[in-house]
Amino acid sequence: MKKLLKIILFIIGFPALLAFVVWKSITVLQEGSTYSFWPYVGIILAGLFFIAYLITFIVTGRKSKKNAGNSKKVMRQVVALVLVAFVFTAGVWLVVDVPLPDILSSATAGTITFDKLREDYADQAERNGLLIENFIHWNYENGNLDHSVSEEEWQRRGWSDPYVQELISVNFKSMDQNGYATFRGPWINLADDDRLTIPVLVHLVLNQREFNEELDFILNYEMIPNLVQTDDNPSDFSGKVELTEEEKELLVKWSILDMQGTPMEIAIDLGAAGSAIGSVIDLLSGSIVPLLYTLNEAIADDALAGTPIYIGLDLRDGEFAIKINSTVEARGMWDYKSSAWLNSNHLLFAVISVFPARQWLYIWGAIVIFASLAIGAIRLKEFGGKSEEELQAEEQPSYAPDWEAIDAEATKDMSPYEKTYYYAQQARNRR
Repeated sequence: MKKLLKIILFIIGFPALLAFVVWKSITVLQEGSTYSFWPYVGIILAGLFFIAYLITFIVTGRKSKKNAGNSKKVMRQVVALVLVAFVFTAGVWLVVDVPLPDILSSATAGTITFDKLREDYADQAERNGLLIENFIHWNYENGNLDHSVSEEEWQRRGWSDPYVQELISVNFKSMDQNGYATFRGPWINLADDDRLTIPVLVHLVLNQREFNEELDFILNYEMIPNLVQTDDNPSDFSGKVELTEEEKELLVKWSILDMQGTPMEIAIDLGAAGSAIGSVIDLLSGSIVPLLYTLNEAIADDALAGTPIYIGLDLRDGEFAIKINSTVEARGMWDYKSSAWLNSNHLLFAVISVFPARQWLYIWGAIVIFASLAIGAIRLKEFGGKSEEELQAEEQPSYAPDWEAIDAEATKDMSPYEKTYYYAQQARNRR
């Protein structure tokens, strides 16, 4: 019965904890399924902690049995088991939680915080899973990924495919050094949605910047944007043109809009005339589009911006808006922050995977400690026996005087009266 109870207590302790960690890591594992062992780091850590606990459980059990009857030594084994249970559950995280927020903030430039992962690591895992999913979709569309292989197969391979890793690395390096790094001082902060006004945009587009002309960028097609979007034609791109070998070797530069990644829209309220003007523009789109292309080519000229910025019109839903698009999606890239995440996504998945383990090592750690204490109590009752002091007392030789011989020797020369008095006296003394 005691053996069965110890087995049950053991199972509801660390094995149950490990099962909870695996269960709560499912989202992380699914979203990072192509990232090799990195999404399993949290489970691996929990598994290593379990192995350390299991070894301690076995060793202390054997030592308790070996020292049966010595309660002091058995108690030492109980303390060792409970201490290891604490250290490898809540104890280790009480130490790690001190530097981890600063390390995480520094590694991601403050874009992913400790509190965010602690509160909703599954949401972050889904966002990071979407990074590779969309990246593959865009690069399949623009011809960077071989069309002799289906998009579904590319999605299945994901980051595990060496070419995908090369594509991410090479193209992000271009975005980083010929984009982000060229906006010196406080300029890059002006890319925020609340700060990027038209005057700021013009200023950032026209500023002189230094570029690294030795950097490569992988691009096989130029995606042609749909510069006049209507309800009948709402697509973002109107087609694509294969680049020549000379065009593929041209220096790729990045604008401040590429850092932000999202289109900049300027809504114009035309009142009652809006729908009529929209219809006229729709009819004249064949003439307007070439004008917009000419304008965009002029902006992309090295004498002006040196990088494409697509100015178009959005006439959907009866609205009238000027839409300024970046090149990121056409080039198969995210905005700068997301592209930086994607470039280190395997490491981010490793960090994210730690949080389900951390959460349940805290939550279930108390159960592990309680179960270990209960197992120790059973062992103490089973093997504890007598105390060391009692064992030492038992080891001392027992001595009982031979009173009959002593009395005979003492009374051999006494008279009957003296003997009677002697025995009466000794009987009182020996009570």
